Amino acid sequence: MHPRARRRGPAASRALAGSIVAVTLVIGAASGLTVMQMRRSAWEQVGRVSQNLLEAVEHMVDRNIEFYDLSLQAVVDGLQNPAIDESPPELRQLALFDRAATANGLGAILALDPQGQAFVDSTNAVPRALAFPEADFFLAHKQRGDVGLYIGKPFRMAPDGRWVIPLSRRLTYADGAFAGVVMGTIDIGYFNGLFARLSIGDQSRIAFFRDSGELLVRSPPIERMIGEDLSSLAHFRRFFEHRSGQFVAPGHPDGVEALFTYCRVGRHPLVATAVVPTEVITALWRPKAIAIAVLVAILCGGMIGLTLRLQRELERRSRAEARALDANRDLARLAHTDGLTGLPNRRHFDEAFARAQEQARGPMPRRATFSLVLLDADRFKLYNDTYGHLAGDEVLRAIARVLQRQIRGPEETACRIGGEEFAVLLPGASSAEAVARAERIRLAVARLLIPHAGNEGGGITVSLGVAEAGPGESGGACFAATDAALYEAKRLGRNRVVARLGGAESARVA
Repeated sequence: MHPRARRRGPAASRALAGSIVAVTLVIGAASGLTVMQMRRSAWEQVGRVSQNLLEAVEHMVDRNIEFYDLSLQAVVDGLQNPAIDESPPELRQLALFDRAATANGLGAILALDPQGQAFVDSTNAVPRALAFPEADFFLAHKQRGDVGLYIGKPFRMAPDGRWVIPLSRRLTYADGAFAGVVMGTIDIGYFNGLFARLSIGDQSRIAFFRDSGELLVRSPPIERMIGEDLSSLAHFRRFFEHRSGQFVAPGHPDGVEALFTYCRVGRHPLVATAVVPTEVITALWRPKAIAIAVLVAILCGGMIGLTLRLQRELERRSRAEARALDANRDLARLAHTDGLTGLPNRRHFDEAFARAQEQARGPMPRRATFSLVLLDADRFKLYNDTYGHLAGDEVLRAIARVLQRQIRGPEETACRIGGEEFAVLLPGASSAEAVARAERIRLAVARLLIPHAGNEGGGITVSLGVAEAGPGESGGACFAATDAALYEAKRLGRNRVVARLGGAESARVA
């Protein structure tokens, strides 16, 4: 079988396997893109929810601070009104703290003198003995006159020890000198109650803190962290890169990686933040991604397994077909080959002779003549009777080797056509050329020097007949003429070449 035909089967199976592997890779890539999209969607969803929640927190805190600031400003304005200052204590309480008394979550409002001692108390007509001379809010107003509303560090308020956030404003005399501070407090528990209704997950948290780093509120609350300075954290400065934004960093105090969403609270020196651990976000998409990955892996593995099995089957069939074709080719060769000499047999000769006839009858300028040589081992029956059939078979093989050496091209054919008779077909050769070739064959057989006691000269010889197919002559006539020339060579004494030349016979004797 032609090598290209042998390669066709494996090449086809490899192409099929490559196509299925390519499809598998496309499915895997599409699944990977789907998983990536799921991950991106989960992050976007959590980021969007965190931003919406933080906007609600920022609005809530800013509104409450503004509301409390109105109460503080009312007290500042009232203390600067001589009519209210000179009123009886009960009437002054009503005038100064009427609006503040309705504020949910607002603690006591105190007016402190220049030494930090309370001289007006929203809870009692007689002020409690409270003093804050070292508090950060008191020192800030004492040192500067342009502070405005000041949000101080959280502290525990006597007598119950509740954590509160102080909000304060400066009091001044008519000449602008420092006259003290009006201070109100917001209960941290009030913010915890508000934030508890705004949940973004069990492991998530909401907090806000001062620009200087002190934590004011955290939900869910951890009391030991209230007032803790966060400015030393590696990611703290990122809260001030923009007015709002998001980033991923280790959380505090657990160190768990989390998505931070932050924004500034109104015009105040406060930052609000919502923190969601990344493992919470991962839990939104990873189980589905794992299920998809397992399903795709099973699908792709099955496809690859079936592909390999199919490829092996195709290759097995290809090999079987190749073996069958080789066997058919061998059978065809055997059907056209003489088993003893290895030369083409009578069937092959008949086919080659028919082709030569077709070419000889073709149109002119492609018409091709041919010559035929028939040869026969002289007195071969006597040789077999004398030396045995095995020796006779060796003689036939030796003659066949001589003929094979005399063949000069793929169109020339030497065949064993029966018994000790051989034929040589010479397309394109004239009668004279065929006679010369026949003479060389005769001499080559004689030079083998195979003993034959019953033959003239004491050795194996052959007789040969030659004829050229004439124009319009049938193949049967040419063969008959060549056969007649062969018998004439035997009649004239054997070991010679007799050719039919132009319808007459002439002999060349060795």
